[in-house]
Amino acid sequence: MTNKLISAAKVKEKDGDFLGAIDLYKVALREDSKNIFLQIEIGNLYAIIEEYEEAAGFFRRSHHVLKDNLHVIEALSFCLNKIGNSYFINREFKLAANAFEEALSYDKNSSTTLLNFGNSLFHQNKYEEAIKAYNLSLKIKPDPNAYNNLGNALQRILKTEEAINSYEKALLINPNLIHTFIQMVHLKQSICSWDGIEVMFSRIKKLTEKPINGKISPFALFSMPNLSNSNHLNVANSWIKQSGIKILQESTQKRLGKITIGYLSSDFRLHPLYYLIKEVLVNHDRDKFNVKLFYSGPDDGSKELDEFKRIGDAYFNITEMNDKKVSGLMIEEKVDIMIDLTGFTQNSRSFIAAFRPAKHHINWLGYPGTMGGLDKKPLYDLILADEYVIPKSKKSEYAEKVIYLEGCYQPNISSRPILRPVKKLDYGFKENDFIFASFGQSLKITKEMFSLWMLLLQKVPNSVLWLLTSNKTCENNLKNFAENEFGIQSERINFAKKVSFDTHIQRHQIIDLFLDTFPYNAHTSASDALWAGCPIISVSGETFASRVAGSILTEIGCSELIVSSFEEYEKMAIQLASKPDKIISLKQKILDSNKTSSLFKPKKFTLDLENKITDLLN
Repeated sequence: MTNKLISAAKVKEKDGDFLGAIDLYKVALREDSKNIFLQIEIGNLYAIIEEYEEAAGFFRRSHHVLKDNLHVIEALSFCLNKIGNSYFINREFKLAANAFEEALSYDKNSSTTLLNFGNSLFHQNKYEEAIKAYNLSLKIKPDPNAYNNLGNALQRILKTEEAINSYEKALLINPNLIHTFIQMVHLKQSICSWDGIEVMFSRIKKLTEKPINGKISPFALFSMPNLSNSNHLNVANSWIKQSGIKILQESTQKRLGKITIGYLSSDFRLHPLYYLIKEVLVNHDRDKFNVKLFYSGPDDGSKELDEFKRIGDAYFNITEMNDKKVSGLMIEEKVDIMIDLTGFTQNSRSFIAAFRPAKHHINWLGYPGTMGGLDKKPLYDLILADEYVIPKSKKSEYAEKVIYLEGCYQPNISSRPILRPVKKLDYGFKENDFIFASFGQSLKITKEMFSLWMLLLQKVPNSVLWLLTSNKTCENNLKNFAENEFGIQSERINFAKKVSFDTHIQRHQIIDLFLDTFPYNAHTSASDALWAGCPIISVSGETFASRVAGSILTEIGCSELIVSSFEEYEKMAIQLASKPDKIISLKQKILDSNKTSSLFKPKKFTLDLENKITDLLN
């Protein structure tokens, strides 16, 4: 009887009726439960029809008997990798890791499985474990993707030089990995390693002049010079296309009653965002608006994270949910307006917008540029801006429609520290030192910008440069460049330690002139400087990121500190440095403006935002 069933099953199998064949094999297996051939055959057929969980079950049972059977081992490992990949796609990273780990128990020398295992660990923020998996994979097979992902993990634990080295190894194998190349350049910028960087920038500009077949992280481009809005749009579009998502039709849902705003961010924690958005969330009119927070970042244990949990009318940790599930959650929570405060930065969940969970989806604050689109559909239908960061003549260069806010697009908390007198001596400087400072991230310091700063140190007597501490490699690179290229002694370049927010604000008072970066302007750090009355010189370009400080300066009535070229920047800095009375009057002007301008009045800002949202829905 068993043989007849097997013969009949083979006929169905030959005819492509795999489910029918499986049913017959299962009947035969009940009659001959120890028949390993049947176990394997059923597993094979389940694998053919992509029922990998079922297939794996039969291969597991086969493996108990045939432990050294190569086909069973390979088939089981194959199915477990498929299962793991399915979990991975759905952001179920723990389950994915479990599947890959089981596959490795059968075949520990699979470079592909080790790579997949590393990826699932990486997305659980288990970077050290991911690095171990990637290295094991590379011992078996030097693979450019493994080197790339190893570089990503090394970057997350701040082993920047090792990360760059890993990217370089990936590029030696495959020089056409555009995303790896750009990420490598991005990291070189973060440690101010500038050898040959002009050539690299030229290549990047050429690559991004048109849509590309590569998945380039759009965020990495903000600090790179000579890129236009169209370059940024091309990269954002390519990022979306290469991610394989589909943008659904806009939602037409209309709801009655209170408007529900869903804020999406990976930065509801100890992060600069806290000092921008906190009071906006608090000040929303709860008679008219529900405020719900959707968080995709790590649990840093900070008091700021705890505050965010309490601020909203509801708080959801979506870290382990896939985009479709989050979209469903937003629909369930009746979100009318989804506002993304992260964009394409770390732990981004911006592709949730592709599922259209709300009536409108807005790009704001965390990402200074367009989010792009696909097939003439923008990922986000709206971007919040002001007329300075996106002049009306530039609206067409953004995928989104622009909603213009009154004044500056960037809000700030009003609950900032009361200024108390401080002295330069308190921070290790001489009282007659003229202090130039820039407290932005090191990746914003370009070779051209730093060279200009060195010219200022050459031309302004008793001047020093005060930067925010980064890493020793970066600090050494800057000091060596200053000495070797400009003859500037290293003691004239100082690095500010990380301190509490209150102390950080207070120390701005001893700064004579804050030097903004270009093309990636100061954002939160500009507001911090101005609160302490510190004048800022800023170059404005054509991109959003290069116009933020200009917007902030315009808001406080100091547009005279905005220039359009490095030549003007140098001239103004030298002029102001030679006129201490002018510096004093500027500082007083800024302090007076802080009291009257809207920059530090989040209640007024929130009301304007609410009016814009209400008009939008009406």
